[in-house]
Amino acid sequence: MPRPSIKMPNLKRFKKFDKLEKEFMDMSKDPARLNEFWEILDVNGNNKVSLAEIDKLIVYTHPQLNNKKALMRAYKQTCLMDGGDGDPWIEPNELPQLLINLFYFNKLYAAFIAIDRDFDRRLDFDEFRKGAKKLGLRLKKKEAQAEFKSMDANGGGIVLFDEFCVWYTKKIDPSREIATCTSQFVERRTRGKK
Repeated sequence: MPRPSIKMPNLKRFKKFDKLEKEFMDMSKDPARLNEFWEILDVNGNNKVSLAEIDKLIVYTHPQLNNKKALMRAYKQTCLMDGGDGDPWIEPNELPQLLINLFYFNKLYAAFIAIDRDFDRRLDFDEFRKGAKKLGLRLKKKEAQAEFKSMDANGGGIVLFDEFCVWYTKKIDPSREIATCTSQFVERRTRGKK
């Protein structure tokens, strides 16, 4: 089921995505355009597309979406959670959700990077507290500490992009589950063989 586009206040860099996002969201609802896109994406014609095939197309045709962390999140989420069948391939019926997820996770990554002040691709508490306003959050120090603690899944004192995705998604869509690891591919395939 298609998810609404993420709206994140105060992040002006999202404007560059607007035109392409509209194009992709329109395509996700148009079977003829989806089929044309699929023909380009499925180079070998086997009706299954790998992460590498998706990456290659994005690099060459849509460089504004060329973000490996966001692409990996979109791929996992589509295969494992948002209507995917649990295998490590995107099939034609999963393509509309992949397009939606590409924008969702690219915007989340842009938000993450916007508050990562030292550009180490990790958030510490100070970065989160100072960057919360960019996410539309006005938090007092104790509230910020509680939010950071809930985001820091392993208690390591830093937050990685994957943890940020889970936390932020729960903020805007509490019922949505975010895929956290590819080991789920193996578990699902094993379960299916029994």
